[in-house]
Amino acid sequence: MKVAHVINSLNRGGAESHLLELVKAQSNAGLTTDVIVIGEDSSDILSIKKELSSVCRKIYRLKGPRMFNIFSYIKLQKIIRNNSYDVIHSHQPRSDFMVYLLKKYLFSDNLFKWIVSIHGKYDSYLNNNIQKKFKLYFFKKLVKSWNTADEVIVISNEVKSWLDSHTKLIKPHVINYWISLKSYKLVDLNSSVNIGFLGRLNKNKGIEDLIESLNEVDLDFNLSIGGFGTENYINILKQKMNENVLKRSNFLGYVEDQSKFFESIDIFVFPSYSEGLGLVLLEAMSYQKVCITRNVEPMNQFINHENGYLFNNTDDLKQSILEACKDLSSEEVINKKIHNLKKVLEIYDIKNVFPKILEVYNL
Repeated sequence: MKVAHVINSLNRGGAESHLLELVKAQSNAGLTTDVIVIGEDSSDILSIKKELSSVCRKIYRLKGPRMFNIFSYIKLQKIIRNNSYDVIHSHQPRSDFMVYLLKKYLFSDNLFKWIVSIHGKYDSYLNNNIQKKFKLYFFKKLVKSWNTADEVIVISNEVKSWLDSHTKLIKPHVINYWISLKSYKLVDLNSSVNIGFLGRLNKNKGIEDLIESLNEVDLDFNLSIGGFGTENYINILKQKMNENVLKRSNFLGYVEDQSKFFESIDIFVFPSYSEGLGLVLLEAMSYQKVCITRNVEPMNQFINHENGYLFNNTDDLKQSILEACKDLSSEEVINKKIHNLKKVLEIYDIKNVFPKILEVYNL
């Protein structure tokens, strides 16, 4: 079977990281896999191009400014026709819409099976700016295009519920990302507690709640904040920190080596208000870190009071941080939580998840 994945760029994010793992698994399963990238990679974010090149047959790059260039469509249809793919699997809105237009106007003979993966609750991530009305208009068109796909995959029940609120015509397959256990770093109980946050720095991620909670605790801690954010928003965050928190905090910027980041912390706090899946939380779990997250879906499907800590508001978050720090001194308590964490991760192991994708491909 010949498969082409179509994606916006190769800058590492949730969708891109999943694509890399998916292509690895498909290549190991004997599928011939190409990747078609419709836009350029950003210079300030790590690209997965090198890793991807080692596991797929070929990476194609379209010319021009993404989906608003006729030459991009000409090149895309030529690549598809020349390779006679059995499956075209698109992964992000612009990619989905380009494949939709080609399938509707140029490939009406059902040349290939079209599969869409929806990696998030797209319209809920839009900033309030002058472009929002246009993006919402495009999003309505996008939902209609998904109705014509042969199969639709969503990454969580939360995304399925979101999709159901926009259309009742799609019956998607819920297939989570898979994640593998990493090495477990024992906590040095004689040192400061190292607290970590990783994610895009914006209001939706709840980083301000974490700062507010740490402003009110009496702890010996260090705070590592990883992720891209505008200079203006980072200054706002620093202004919200009291003197103690500010001197204990380190803004890391974009984190290329996630292994090094997770291995350096004892507690991972993920206070996001809304996620399609929350891949970074699963990553923290894979490193068997003590995790604190907001008590909302889908995060509370992974973390519970048996394997971590859930909170509803900033007071809860403060208490969860204090409780987690106290529990770190008890090897028995932490080992029990890690044991329960590993049982949850077993559900998301590749051997349980990848076969579901092959079923969608009809393999």
